[in-house]
Amino acid sequence: MQHNEYNTPINMRPYFRNIGLIKVYDRDNNTYLVGEIVFERFDDQNYQYIIKPYWNCIDSLPKGLFQGIPGINMDLRKEAYYRVNMTPSFISMRTPSQSREDVDNLMKSVGLDYYDRFEWLLRSEIKCGDDNLLVVRKSSKPQTIKGFENIAEYNLSPDDILSIDSLSDFQATNASIVRKIYQLLQSWVNIYIESENRYLQDNERKAMLYLLRNILVIMDRNIKTNRENGREQAKALKHYRGRKPIKVDYHQLKQILYEFENNLISEQEAMHRLSINSRSTFYRKLKLVRNNCL
Repeated sequence: MQHNEYNTPINMRPYFRNIGLIKVYDRDNNTYLVGEIVFERFDDQNYQYIIKPYWNCIDSLPKGLFQGIPGINMDLRKEAYYRVNMTPSFISMRTPSQSREDVDNLMKSVGLDYYDRFEWLLRSEIKCGDDNLLVVRKSSKPQTIKGFENIAEYNLSPDDILSIDSLSDFQATNASIVRKIYQLLQSWVNIYIESENRYLQDNERKAMLYLLRNILVIMDRNIKTNRENGREQAKALKHYRGRKPIKVDYHQLKQILYEFENNLISEQEAMHRLSINSRSTFYRKLKLVRNNCL
């Protein structure tokens, strides 16, 4: 990529810095870490965005899940991509511009009394309909966490440390726990093993990720097979009538569609208010409203 004023980094100390973690989510809303995005402001009114892919995290993702970060050439495998005095498309496609008529209301909806599109994104944690990526706030300082209790409350990154008693803490008995352990290892958080007074090595992590990924494939396949077998048995006994459509109040759905398409609420909030767990069902309902088919 040719260097120009828009991708040449500002090597000064910023007076303001905000950081978000970029995550990719699958059809079941399981999230996996792929990088971070930094926003910096400087005294001379200049600013820059820095997108940093976490290549170890990306390389350990399930196949076919991640299609790249919009607006940057990931084939270059750069440590950091800079956008100086310009808003990268990754941000502009999922945040409101300052020229929007309702921008003040959108800022107020997340507790902001001034325009800050990046802070708005971090507070809303909105999902963009054009991809399967979302941005969540990264801790301003590295975190050190003991054990697995309440670990879901932390957005862990390769800068953080998770302290465990021993590797036996990673024992798992069902698909849900296996998936959580896989997501934890995939974040490349530093794992300190107290009983051995050492950190988990990269080769150990890669071996565990490979093993867990294959276990999850087998578990998911078995779940699907058991579900299909149960359905066929029900059909044979004439007990199966298909899945009943989720009933949703039309007027409520229409209101939520308006709020969602105008970025007043996130995808997760919209689905929660409709009591819908499936993204495909959610978007199918919205399509029916748009086409006046409900």
